[in-house]
Amino acid sequence: MEVTNNMLSHAHRGLSNPAPKASRKATRFALITATAFVALAAMPAASDARALRLGDRHPDVVTLQQLLHVHADGVFGAGTKRALVRFQKAHHLTADGLAGTQTVAALRRSNRRHSTARSSAWSGPRVAKLQRALGVDADGKFGPGTQRAVKAFQRSHGLEADGIVGAATWSALGLSNFSKPALRRKPGSTRSVGSGGGGVISNMIAAGNRIAHTPYIYGGGHSSFNAAGYDCSGSVSYVLHGGGLLNTPLDSSKFMSWGEPGRGRHVTIYANPGHVYMVVNGRRYDTSAVSETGSRWTRTMRSSSGYVVRHPSGL
Repeated sequence: MEVTNNMLSHAHRGLSNPAPKASRKATRFALITATAFVALAAMPAASDARALRLGDRHPDVVTLQQLLHVHADGVFGAGTKRALVRFQKAHHLTADGLAGTQTVAALRRSNRRHSTARSSAWSGPRVAKLQRALGVDADGKFGPGTQRAVKAFQRSHGLEADGIVGAATWSALGLSNFSKPALRRKPGSTRSVGSGGGGVISNMIAAGNRIAHTPYIYGGGHSSFNAAGYDCSGSVSYVLHGGGLLNTPLDSSKFMSWGEPGRGRHVTIYANPGHVYMVVNGRRYDTSAVSETGSRWTRTMRSSSGYVVRHPSGL
């Protein structure tokens, strides 16, 4: 019902002019009713009356502030209102600065989505799937080592080497079904995945990743560390050079006397006159693995019978 000025004027005229008692009572009732409608129209809706607003001090304000990711002091001040209005505008809600039922529900939904995205963006089975495709240690945590492997893969496939595994990178890996959400390095992570042994191992893993998918070329990598393709000794030489352990490429026979005898804690080299491969932190780096995994990296081992076993000093 719409209350108009004419209604009020009519009611007032009824009071000022003489009229029968019954008529005066009816007029008074009309005036009271009209006034009540005006008062009701001016009141906030029930949901707004329960909404948190500027100036409120309540434990619920703490929850609201936590959802908005602002300082949670329990006082609904100007900063909390600004953050709330920004959220409302961004989510196409009425930007009135009131934390009513609809706004709080939207905040909770948004926080649940972001929490899920954060947990899956740098850890979990999808990261392990990525790591296996890249041929690095699949521990399910997206650290600096995984990021370097991603960048190397992206460069080798003509993609932007940003270290973020979005739809294009997943597609290049042949795993387009795993493209959402994008994977990226865990914030604050400083240690390489699978890089026990420190920076030397991290650098070796990164070097191995750079040429993990390059072609096998007999004699490749013997005359220079930069080559179109690498054979077995060229590959091992490249990885050791990446860790700062080798200045000149070696052939497989020379690896039979290189370094120290026996297995190493982190790196072991297996060499004979016809072939050489290495194991880095429990994963084999071997040109023969390409037919198995599409990469020089593999988690499977092979017989070491007939090989001389050596390791870099200290590793």
